[in-house]
Amino acid sequence: MALLTTITGRLSQAFLLLLVMSLIGFIGIHSVGNPVYNVVNIETATPEDIRRATELLGLDQPLWRQYVVFVQNLATGSFGTSYIYHLPAFDLVLSKLPATLELAVGAIVIATIAGTGLGLLAVTRPGTLIDRIVVTATVFALSVPSFWLSMMLILAGAVMTGWFPPGGRGSTVEVLGGDWSFLTADGLKHLVLPTLALAIPNVALIARLARAGTVEVKKTDFVRFCIAKGLSGRRILFRHALPNISLPIITIVGLQFGGMLAFAVVVETIFAWPGVGKLLIDSIQLLDRPVVMATLTFISIAFVALNALVDLLYAVLDPRVRISA
Repeated sequence: MALLTTITGRLSQAFLLLLVMSLIGFIGIHSVGNPVYNVVNIETATPEDIRRATELLGLDQPLWRQYVVFVQNLATGSFGTSYIYHLPAFDLVLSKLPATLELAVGAIVIATIAGTGLGLLAVTRPGTLIDRIVVTATVFALSVPSFWLSMMLILAGAVMTGWFPPGGRGSTVEVLGGDWSFLTADGLKHLVLPTLALAIPNVALIARLARAGTVEVKKTDFVRFCIAKGLSGRRILFRHALPNISLPIITIVGLQFGGMLAFAVVVETIFAWPGVGKLLIDSIQLLDRPVVMATLTFISIAFVALNALVDLLYAVLDPRVRISA
């Protein structure tokens, strides 16, 4: 019963949050520019042509009316047709989703494994050179901007060594209706640098969290009891300490994965990676409002759903969460 109450409450919050985010995004994109001038040939169009195009796109209606129509269409799963590509807006977003998923999944897997490993490595050698290197490197990795890190990776991995391509997606294979690059050798080479650009800051974040969490757990009474029983340090670390720091790591992994889906814009733009983030930037520049709203709505749903999933997973793994709820 407590778990059901937690699920209901969290889903209600998610729905309200999505509604507010859609309103903010709608007002924001409709306050910038006039997409009609990107649809018609402004050099040859007459005022009558511009008026007809405005009516055809529904832009002659008041803003509140346009939002009501947007919500009504959203209830039926329709975001309209792209002004530029002349394709259903949401289908266009879905066609770009495999590229973004490849980056996000690859980056979060690397970040989780490498970050947890580095954090545990540092905490098992407190005060040593390894510990200081890990702490210093994580601070540096969290401090550098993503665009600078991306350009340094291109400089080192593509320009100076020539090991990896500087941009693009490479060869792809169509599976389950989507084009995937990780299934080809050329696609994998194109995937390395942008994946590292997304993963490195998250490796640092998870490493610091794992290190700090383990330090706190080692101060607890049950760890002292394990030491008194004569258990080995490795067994204490992996059998008792690691499960107790798994919940905050799960939280960070969920939030960062959602952030990668939503905010991989800089990395995708620098590496010319044809994902959802690059589609969003291109659509904003072209004032392609249906595609912008479809992209923002998808990103919002993905981010809120991942947050809700993390909260529900907390309730499943930790009975104290269900009790407090």
